[in-house]
Amino acid sequence: MKYILWTLLFGAGAVLAANDAVVGSDVSKIQSELASEVKSQLITSEQAEEMELNRAETYEVTSTVSVENLELQIAEKLKDSIMPYYSIEYNEPTNDDDRYTAIVTEYFGKVE
Repeated sequence: MKYILWTLLFGAGAVLAANDAVVGSDVSKIQSELASEVKSQLITSEQAEEMELNRAETYEVTSTVSVENLELQIAEKLKDSIMPYYSIEYNEPTNDDDRYTAIVTEYFGKVE
């Protein structure tokens, strides 16, 4: 599975703009590939709010290598998760900080 995920993520190749910002369409493509590799369902934070889901855990994942490496690290954290949903918020690198950072939030169903 690691090899397949590695191939999917690194085969996609991120397109970098002149200022090293990740182009949004590549993030979307990598997110969909990530979603096919983990058991949990990728949703937006807005969807989680609409569905009245509860936050289980929020953590930051960082890579100084590439957005693909960031996705690989996220996949490693999510592959054993028992939470049914997760969302990812990306922070694009700046000129001052060349780290790729994502905030991952895992959710579970509404408590009645």
